[in-house]
Amino acid sequence: MPPGVAQTDLECSMKPGQRRSHSLSVPVFENLQGVWRSQGYGKILRIESDGYTLFEETAISCRKLYSGTLEELNHYYEDLQISPGGQAFSAHRVSGVARIRFRRLKALPANAAATRKHDAKDPEYNFEIFWRTFHEQYASFELKGVAWDQAYHTYRPQINADSSRETLFATMAAMLRPLKDGHIRLHTPWGHYNAGAHPALYQRLTRELEDASDDRELASYLGDLKEWLHDVIHQDYLANDVSHGGNRLVEWGRLNDAIGYLNIRAMAGQGGKTGEPAADLKAVDGVMQKVLADVGELPNLVVDLRSNGGGYDGVALRLAAYLTDRKRLAFTKSARHGNGFTGKQPVYVVPASQTYRGNLFVLTSELTASAAEIFLLSLLQHPRLTLIGEPTQGILSDTLERHLPNGWHLTLSNEIYLAYDGQLYEGVGIPPHIRLHYLGRKGREEGKDPMLERVLKLVGA
Repeated sequence: MPPGVAQTDLECSMKPGQRRSHSLSVPVFENLQGVWRSQGYGKILRIESDGYTLFEETAISCRKLYSGTLEELNHYYEDLQISPGGQAFSAHRVSGVARIRFRRLKALPANAAATRKHDAKDPEYNFEIFWRTFHEQYASFELKGVAWDQAYHTYRPQINADSSRETLFATMAAMLRPLKDGHIRLHTPWGHYNAGAHPALYQRLTRELEDASDDRELASYLGDLKEWLHDVIHQDYLANDVSHGGNRLVEWGRLNDAIGYLNIRAMAGQGGKTGEPAADLKAVDGVMQKVLADVGELPNLVVDLRSNGGGYDGVALRLAAYLTDRKRLAFTKSARHGNGFTGKQPVYVVPASQTYRGNLFVLTSELTASAAEIFLLSLLQHPRLTLIGEPTQGILSDTLERHLPNGWHLTLSNEIYLAYDGQLYEGVGIPPHIRLHYLGRKGREEGKDPMLERVLKLVGA
């Protein structure tokens, strides 16, 4: 998964066969033949002797998503647990930390047959499923202060049987905009919409471009500034003595004889293959052992997450395992289910066989997002942790991917993550202990990295 893309719901985000499990066997699934409904996540799973079929469900639809073999189903889940009566089972998703629970149904929901009779291109039908999907799965309407029922009454009259695809797309985008959630995306073959709020960093840099009558695009300008800072860190702070690993997504060195530096650019991709979390985890183990061998004896370590847009929760936890002092509650998570949520699942960070024991200084920005924030949650109880920079982006939930009949698909935040102390950081981000701007003008004019300068000052080096 590329940087900036959050961990997704495996049951619908990847084709069968792209995930490997290590603890399931095909005969187990043969013993689970029947129809199953997930608790949360809006999935129906039908298991037969020769394969499975996955459906996406709303109150008004039950649409077939895809079918596969039982061997392929084996790639999705691990650590299977079956209830004594055989009426329920649960398993971990291979890429993440969530345990998904399923309950047995007597048959497919009645609306499965009715769903097949609808015209897949009907704008009204697509609108209804779109609205229902968020109504039933989105986790943060109250937090965002958005009345989704009122949105229906406002926008539903704008869609009729003759509405163009452009009108339907614009209407959906208008409904999503107030949620200001970077995990909400609407994808079509000809256009995309992201409902994320623009961080203050973007506003600052946009003003700079306008003031300088610079016609560069914001993305290009930001890229140039990131490259400048990267060069400053390498040349002026690390003396070009930098090691790389994990598909060049991890780099490390020494600021001086008392401070190590570790830059983690993403929480996925370390194995070099997209959508292979097991390979990423193996690569993380290898690279972190090298990091600790090189800088692990230093009393201070800077962990730079300022451009880390996320990836897999499992990778984030594995990285944190090499930095934590002991087993601690990282967070709890729950998913939308009915009119409420599933039970809170506790997730722990467990130390690796070798861990860093010194002081941690973690650098963050508004671009620090998703699984990078999960990494931070995992370390918040660390007794020697100092966070420096800006509040993180505040999009902690996994992204649930859903599909519309017309071929469009979308992602949304369907979970609530709570820190060890019950604090909710969705929408507001995890605040730093010491607040400094990322890519601030003053630091650039001085040719320095103010956050690293602050670490040097704190350590007295």
